[in-house]
Amino acid sequence: MAVLFKALLLLPLLFIVVSAKRSFKDLEEPLGGGSETINGGGVEVNVGFRDKNDDGTENINFGVGNEDNGDSDSDAKKHKHKKGENPFSWIFRGNPEKGDYDSETDGSGNEGKEPGFPYEEPKNEESGETEKPDFETDYLGLWKIDSENAGVSAMQLQLMPNNKAIWFDSTALGDSAIQLNPPGTCPVNFEKNYPDCFAHAIEYDVESGIIRTLKMESDPWCSSGGLTATGDLINTGGFNKGIRGVRVLSPCENCEWRENPTALSADRWYASQQILDDGTIAVVGGRRAYNYEIVPPDSLKFPIQQFGLRFLQETTDEVENNLYPFVYLTPDGNLFIFANNRAILVEPKTGKTIREFPNLPGGSRNYPASGMSALFPIKLSPENTDPIEAEVIVCGGNQPEAFKEVDGKPMEEKNFLPALQDCARISITKEDAEWEKEDMPTPRIMGDMLHLPTGDLLILNGAKKGTSGWWNGDEPNLTPVLYSPNKKNGERFKELKPTQIPRMYHSTAAVLPDGQVLVAGSNENDKYNFAARFPTELRVEKFAPPYLDPALDKHRPKILEDTSDKKLTYGEKFKVSFKLDNAPELGVSDIKLTMLAPPFTTHGYSQNQRMLVLGVTEVTDQLVTAVAPPSGKIAPPGHYIVYVVHRGVPSPGMWVQIA
Repeated sequence: MAVLFKALLLLPLLFIVVSAKRSFKDLEEPLGGGSETINGGGVEVNVGFRDKNDDGTENINFGVGNEDNGDSDSDAKKHKHKKGENPFSWIFRGNPEKGDYDSETDGSGNEGKEPGFPYEEPKNEESGETEKPDFETDYLGLWKIDSENAGVSAMQLQLMPNNKAIWFDSTALGDSAIQLNPPGTCPVNFEKNYPDCFAHAIEYDVESGIIRTLKMESDPWCSSGGLTATGDLINTGGFNKGIRGVRVLSPCENCEWRENPTALSADRWYASQQILDDGTIAVVGGRRAYNYEIVPPDSLKFPIQQFGLRFLQETTDEVENNLYPFVYLTPDGNLFIFANNRAILVEPKTGKTIREFPNLPGGSRNYPASGMSALFPIKLSPENTDPIEAEVIVCGGNQPEAFKEVDGKPMEEKNFLPALQDCARISITKEDAEWEKEDMPTPRIMGDMLHLPTGDLLILNGAKKGTSGWWNGDEPNLTPVLYSPNKKNGERFKELKPTQIPRMYHSTAAVLPDGQVLVAGSNENDKYNFAARFPTELRVEKFAPPYLDPALDKHRPKILEDTSDKKLTYGEKFKVSFKLDNAPELGVSDIKLTMLAPPFTTHGYSQNQRMLVLGVTEVTDQLVTAVAPPSGKIAPPGHYIVYVVHRGVPSPGMWVQIA
């Protein structure tokens, strides 16, 4: 305040000096490259005059500041600037003829008030370079049909490291729309004890659309899943005789499922799965299963490791509303578990509850109320020494009683309650953190929430009314929404181009290496029904988000895989070669390297989804050098897709493996 007081006292001197040297009217060029310095009383007066805008109008710039920047540590803290930096340089900047003035924050809480506060371009935290804005686009996306008939409705979906998407529904839904190949391949249906010649699982080539049918014996209906460290898909739980099953599928040509229908310690119907830092897998909950267990990867027989979890019993209400709990591995190796409207932090290898978070008011968020959730991208520094923070968002859902208002009733008696419209985010690594709320553009239940290569989130699919369950949803929500976590509250949502195909109960989606989003599934019916109010959906779509605007292609990097590192070691530097045509000289602030763990998506929850923004140490025109995540607590071992992002424009991705 002392410095500011001196500056205000010297403002009259400023105008006297300016008048004595020359008038504003006569000045056509800036003095001394934009400013002159007048010293007095320890205060520096920066007198900057006119500079030109692109449209020919002029800006007037002047400011005041400390002469030698020799402020004390206490002053620096008080004014929220670093010691030795000028806290009040450029207090006035703008075009008086147009009435536009920049009034950036000085940390004083005066944001949005009268002009006269410091203007400073944002800096890259690692390099100190001025951050450059993302390339802008008004493009709202593009939808296209990728397959008219995939044969099997995509209730559960996983993208594999060989660019094949595996999806399946249930062996209890009767005949699908495609028979197993080769003809005559008819495994015995475990539930009905008869040969079933129809496929209930397929492998879908995301580049060509070619389909290969897969045999499945135990029923995986409403199961959980994810990739192991070796790239296998491990699928746990299910229905009837598959409720304690474990199924493993490797990403190789002509591979088939390997199954053990009795491997688990408890019934896992509507459970969630999360890979841990050592590559083992936590399978959490399930209908009337108030516990979790840890299973090894790539194995069908193993010793039981089960831990009680009273929290799941406490969060069960009249219609449950706590199935498919949201489970995330935190940067300290613990598990964040959210069920219904509550969350806790659990030590996975002991079952000890470490912390309970504040309740999230407003309604229920898990199945059958079926909201959405994601762990925000985890930002890493090159040194990997700073405290690594993590934040979770939960959106949508419905009132606790919503399921009772619709389930099991004739259509004319169903009361489809409006879905919740709010989102709430909370830091899960800070003590005493509270939920911060905001509203989506529209209500949504049964939607999918996916990480995009840029670090933004995409919200799509679902309905505006009702709940999960057969025939329990109404008013399809056709409009995807882009959510930008780093923007201010009130500016984070942007509606995109709507689809024409309802994607409600039992729909799925996955982000692909080329940046498109694969969208499939939707079946509100208890069998394959193409004449229903919302028919069983076998069409497959691809959605191109705004960053795939063709006008941005000139800014789009291309990874050169042959000269890039694909095997990463924790905490070690690695290099990604890329090509960018007609690019200016690049710096660290131009390029971001993101690393996506593709999730297992079902019932509106993407299990094992994780994104890391890596610490970049060096960027040239052809090479970016970054530091791999420091441990499995930050990035569990396995396969990820790495993207080079040039000011908001991502390259096609490259598969890497970290161990």
